[in-house]
Amino acid sequence: MSGLLSMILRKLSSRLSQLINPQGIKTPHRMSKLNSTQFPDHLQYLLSESKFLHLATSNPDTNVPSISMMHYLYIAEEQTFLAEDSKLIVFLTPRHTTKFKNISLNKHVSVLLHDWMLSGKENPNEENENFSNLLKQLNQQELKRNISASITGEAFVLKDEKEIQYYQDVLQKEDPESMNYKCDSYAIIKIKITSVKTSDEKNNINVIE
Repeated sequence: MSGLLSMILRKLSSRLSQLINPQGIKTPHRMSKLNSTQFPDHLQYLLSESKFLHLATSNPDTNVPSISMMHYLYIAEEQTFLAEDSKLIVFLTPRHTTKFKNISLNKHVSVLLHDWMLSGKENPNEENENFSNLLKQLNQQELKRNISASITGEAFVLKDEKEIQYYQDVLQKEDPESMNYKCDSYAIIKIKITSVKTSDEKNNINVIE
C-alpha cells in the first residue's frame, strides 16, 4: 500500500509540474545540497541498480588521464562503515593497475554512469503473481528516465583492516562478480561523492553539490 501511495504522489507531482510549466520551458540548472538532500529517486535508482561505471583518474606528475570501466557498489549513508562518511562508491582493484597508481597520487576522480548500464536484475520470464510485483515493475519503468550522471569525488585506498573487511563482505554479498578482480595484491577503494550533475534526453540538468 505504501508503494501505491508513493507512486500516486510521484505522478501527482509530475502532473503538477506539467500544469505549472505546460510548454516544458527549460529552467536554469537546479542546485541542491549534497549532504542535506536525499538523492532524487531516479538518481538513487541509477546508482543502486547499475553494475558498471566509467572511472576517470589522472597522474599529477604527467597530467595523463586514464579511464576504466569498473564494477562498483553504491553505499548509502546509512550503510557506511564510518559514521562521518556519506554516499560512497566502493570498488575492488588490483594494485598493479593504472587507476590504483593514479589514485595513490591524486585522490580527485570523476565518474560517469548511464541508465543503459543498468544491471537489469528483474527477470522478464517471471510471472506477475500479485499486485505488488506489478507496482514494482511500474515504479522501475518510471524511474528509468534515460539519464546520465557525472560525479566528482575523492578516492581513498582503504587501510583500516576492519573497514576493508566490512566493505569486502558487502561486495561479496551484493556484487559477487567484483570478486573476479581479487588477486594476491588488491585494494578496496572508496570514493566520497562531492558533487553530482544529472542530465536527461531533454537536456534538463540538475546539479547537487
